[in-house]
Amino acid sequence: MNTTGPRKARRLAAAVAITAAALTPTTQTAHADDEPAGVLLACAGTVAASYAPGLTFAPKATSVTSRAVAGCPLSTDSRFASASFGGDSAGTLSCLLGPASGTLTFHWGSDKGEGKASPRHGDHGDHGGTTSTASIRSLAAVRPNGNIVTVSTGTITDGAFKGAAVVTEVTLLASQQAACLTPQGLTSASGPTTVTITRV
Repeated sequence: MNTTGPRKARRLAAAVAITAAALTPTTQTAHADDEPAGVLLACAGTVAASYAPGLTFAPKATSVTSRAVAGCPLSTDSRFASASFGGDSAGTLSCLLGPASGTLTFHWGSDKGEGKASPRHGDHGDHGGTTSTASIRSLAAVRPNGNIVTVSTGTITDGAFKGAAVVTEVTLLASQQAACLTPQGLTSASGPTTVTITRV
C-alpha cells in the first residue's frame, strides 16, 4: 500500500496552516466587529453638566452640555484604560424626568490615572489620539433614594468600537436638587457616571 501520497498531503496541509498562522495579525483592535460578543469596556468616573435654561420641576425645552472623565478598569485593550468624554443633547426636560437625544465623543487614553481628574468644561482631553463618537438617547428617572439617574443608550457610529452598543449612567444627587425651586433653576450639576460598551 502506497502511503507516500497521504503523507505528502498531510505535510503540505501542516505547512499551509503554519504559514497562515504566521501571517495572521495578532495585535488587538478596538473595532467591535473584531471582538467577541460581550462587554468590551467598563468605566466609572465623574461628570459635570450644564443646562440651558436651568432645570425646574416644569418640563421645558432644554439644552444639555456634559463633560466627564473616567477610568476603565475593565478593558479588552490597554490603550483604552481611561476616557474623557462629553457632548451635547436636547429635549423636553425637568428636574424629575424627560427624554433627550444627542451625541457623545470619547477620547481614550492608556493611563488609568487620567480618569481621576475632575471634569472641566471645554476640556476635551485627547489623551491618546483615539476617539469614538456615539449617537445616544437619554431618559431620566427618580430613584427611591431621591437621586435622579439619567440612563443614555446608543450606538458607536464612528471611531474605535464602531458598531458597538454604549450605555452611560449619570447620577444627579438629591442634595443638588434645591436649585430646582429657584427662579433660574438648576443650571449645573455633577456626580458619578459609568460607561459600558458592549459588542452586539
